[in-house]
Amino acid sequence: MPVDDLRTPRPLDGLVLLDAQSRSARAAISQAKLRPALNPAYLLPRPRLHALMDASVAAPLTLVVAHAGSGKTSLLRSWVAESSAPIAWLSLDEHDRDPAQLWRGVLAALESIAPGCSTAAATQLQRPGELLDAVGALLDDLESRQDDPRVLIVDDLHLVDDVEAVAASVALFVQHLPPWLHVVIASRRSPRLPLHRLRARGQLGEVHFPELRFSFDEATAMLARIAPDLPPEDVAEVAARAGGWAASIQLAAIAARSAQAQGRRYVPSRDHEQNYLEGYVWHEVLDHERDDVVDVLLATSVVEHIDAGLAQVLAERDDAAGLLALAEDRGLFVSRTEHAGFEMHALVREVLLAVLEERAPERLTQLHGWAAGWYEAHQQTPTALEHLLRADRPREALHLLATQVAALYDGGHASTILQVIRSLPASVASDGIEAMVEFAWCHLLVDRRRFVELVHGLQRVTAGSTDVDPVWAARLDLLGSIAATLQGDWADGATLAHTCLRTLGDAWWLDPLGQFSWNMVARDIALSERWDDDGTEAHQVVRALGLVPERSSALTGSVAMAEALAGRPVDALRLVAAARQASEHSNMTISRTEALTAAALAHRELGDTAVALPLLVDLAASRVEPAPHCELLAMIELTYAHLGAGRQGAAEAEFGHAAELVDTEMPGQGARSWLGRAGVTLSLAVGDVDGARGWSSQVDDPFWTGAVQARIHLATHDVGSAVDALKSAEPRCPRHEVVAGLLHFRARDELQPADEHLERAVEAAVRHGLVQTVADEGRDVVDAVERLAWTVPPVWLDRLRRAVPTTESVGAPAQMVEELTERELEVLRILPSRLPLREIADELFISINTLKFHLKVVYRKLGCSSRAEAAAVARSMTSLHRAAQPPSTLRR
Repeated sequence: MPVDDLRTPRPLDGLVLLDAQSRSARAAISQAKLRPALNPAYLLPRPRLHALMDASVAAPLTLVVAHAGSGKTSLLRSWVAESSAPIAWLSLDEHDRDPAQLWRGVLAALESIAPGCSTAAATQLQRPGELLDAVGALLDDLESRQDDPRVLIVDDLHLVDDVEAVAASVALFVQHLPPWLHVVIASRRSPRLPLHRLRARGQLGEVHFPELRFSFDEATAMLARIAPDLPPEDVAEVAARAGGWAASIQLAAIAARSAQAQGRRYVPSRDHEQNYLEGYVWHEVLDHERDDVVDVLLATSVVEHIDAGLAQVLAERDDAAGLLALAEDRGLFVSRTEHAGFEMHALVREVLLAVLEERAPERLTQLHGWAAGWYEAHQQTPTALEHLLRADRPREALHLLATQVAALYDGGHASTILQVIRSLPASVASDGIEAMVEFAWCHLLVDRRRFVELVHGLQRVTAGSTDVDPVWAARLDLLGSIAATLQGDWADGATLAHTCLRTLGDAWWLDPLGQFSWNMVARDIALSERWDDDGTEAHQVVRALGLVPERSSALTGSVAMAEALAGRPVDALRLVAAARQASEHSNMTISRTEALTAAALAHRELGDTAVALPLLVDLAASRVEPAPHCELLAMIELTYAHLGAGRQGAAEAEFGHAAELVDTEMPGQGARSWLGRAGVTLSLAVGDVDGARGWSSQVDDPFWTGAVQARIHLATHDVGSAVDALKSAEPRCPRHEVVAGLLHFRARDELQPADEHLERAVEAAVRHGLVQTVADEGRDVVDAVERLAWTVPPVWLDRLRRAVPTTESVGAPAQMVEELTERELEVLRILPSRLPLREIADELFISINTLKFHLKVVYRKLGCSSRAEAAAVARSMTSLHRAAQPPSTLRR
């Protein structure tokens, strides 16, 4: 029937048809996609094509490429049915345009022929930005297997390979296949693969339309099977004009049956190929079908997979599913899928869409809008966004994306976010503060630089304006808080978050952006190393976020990181387990990243370097857009780790990466203070005191400013100034207390018999599990701790001994200014040991007072002011080392 006669759609009363059947559309990987459907009984066997396929799959990759309706899928189905080799099947659809979704399907298919191959790749696939790493992990697993020849078939690649990430990942996969795996790809066009290179290497088998084309004899035989009553002369004409195109032959046969059913003679069409197809679908196949059936087919042609509930919405009929079933029974290119859904043949769908677009564009737009509403109601946001854009409703698409961007990102749909952003007209993104805020928010998780630019632009536009609605002003403050934190200024971020909270008042937890405010406050507390479970700040944050369970769950990762930074590694690891469980359940990428950072910091603090270093390396190399603080922390911690292990070059390289990140993206004071502390440590390690002073100027922190100044003074033997500097250092966490105590100890008179600072520091370190913090202060501190061995747990002391750095930051080595006596050489020889002074005296069979006298003389002759400096000289003087050592020293 003519489209112009189609009834005018009624307004939609509401998306109320959310029945249980429609929930089936949510399945991530439908089992129907993992197996070929059955070919119809009338399909003509074509042995020559089966032989061609057998020969083609001798190559690692086989392409079956031809235009729509050429019989590609039918060939593969029949070949699979007769093949004896293990074969995996994957049919692609529009949802697979998301690279993560595509590879989930590939993994599911491969599991049928290589069980267990997806384990490593599936884990990496959940992490944003690691698509190619996941493909690499899959290839590694497949390469490790020694299986008999097996085949993976991927059908309809043309639906997805125009997505850059899809094309790149598929290219990587097919170029590195293991010898036992052969891949067959079916597509309407040549895929974006390095085909010339593969052909030159003899790694490509190909089947194209000339091979798939039906010969005259095959076409007539096919027509005889579908329409056995068609006169021979008509069979010959259809076969001749079909040009070997399978769809054309099949459509002609169906049209012939339709004519026969009406008692009229069938006359083959002579139109151009496209008009021929459209004419047969519309005028011959559907012309004499029931109006209600045709109308349902038109209405549902806007979607690829037709859920029964969705069909009711689009067709505005309660019996839509029944009419689709009738269409299937009448052979109208509709087939039933699992879970009471339907699919329409792609050629017929394309024809119906073209007809709607040409003759009823208003209805086509309306149908896309209704489809978008249904998909949104069923939490299928990517598809909803696609239909909103096709319905020419970009402002609504922006709003939906803004409300669902976190869920999309955490679900592995980062590419979908970027695609929608690129599709939005510039006029929509700048249409008032509401649109501008939503547009900026959509960038946060996928492009932090662009997010910061947009927020700064918004701040400039609204600066001094009194016309901005208070709620949107508060949301802008929240965006400013996030931008400040991303740039390394978490203190300013917390200030803006508090401003947002004051503006929103008691309703902050009801605002979709305001809910994030307390998380930003918590992140400042964590990164500023002042988190205390018993403190007022922590109580306030935890109590407030108790109103928003999702944001409270996200807090766990931040608190784990806070505990690690504050010097409570055991508590941090306990929270890491909880954060991982929460983030995996809710797919909270930021919380998971912060938990991994906490785990890395805590394990290194406890001396578990073998566990910590791989985590740090991964974190430093991963660009998680909304969590640059984790990336920077990992780089700085790796700098300390390399330095402690004597890998000066590696430390400098990692520090260079950290400095670049701070200079280009995180110029805020918080990040610069972190970098400055690392710069001081690195400079002192090579005796560059002036460099250390330069880096110390970047440290602006109530505790660390005084602490780094004290380190520099100690390196230059200015003990008095070190003590003065420490007076301004205000500890606010266990790590600060331990560092302050150890620095006070290093600034002591070396000959004091006891030091309460050391005892308090060690007691705090043991209580909180701090090992690396103590070891990083150098060998002289560890030697002093040995004197307290009887007061500390053996397990902790053993970890400390193993964590001692191989180099230390003591400034330039002292030079001997006067020759030592034999007794003084004996004293000097034992100084690098960890023996306390009394045991050294016992080794030399002298009193403690005599030892102290010798030490004063040794320090004066060496120009040293501490045991650490004298020990460093002793290690550098090889003439001091003798073959024999005192027995007790050997036992130590």
